[in-house]
Amino acid sequence: MTDAAGLLDALAIRDLIYSYARGVDRRDLDLVRSCFTADCGYEGALATGRIADMLAALPVAMARYRSTLHFMGEPAISVDGDRAQATTSTVAYHVLPDPAAGIRTVAVRYEDELGRTPDGWRIASRRVFRMWGAA
Repeated sequence: MTDAAGLLDALAIRDLIYSYARGVDRRDLDLVRSCFTADCGYEGALATGRIADMLAALPVAMARYRSTLHFMGEPAISVDGDRAQATTSTVAYHVLPDPAAGIRTVAVRYEDELGRTPDGWRIASRRVFRMWGAA
């Protein structure tokens, strides 16, 4: 990725990945949904199958916390034409409903395959790996 077009693609992909975290933290399911292709494959703690499965489980997961805050590392992005891969390490803070219970902290790694669509870059496949967690 040494040309200007490749750099612009990488920046657009980074912004897309960050939009996902912003959508989760704001509990904005439309923003979260907009980050993925309709047929996106998904494998993670919330679901295994398609993105629709994860999106159905997400409101239930969100309801367990007063709020969340995702700190995304800089994604490692590889662009090849209209396809791309990205790996992003993330630390997510989950504020529990009872203040005495504290905050649940989890580190995950997102491994995404992306495609350029008429609406811009979208995640076409996501695998989520839990790296560690603390309560």
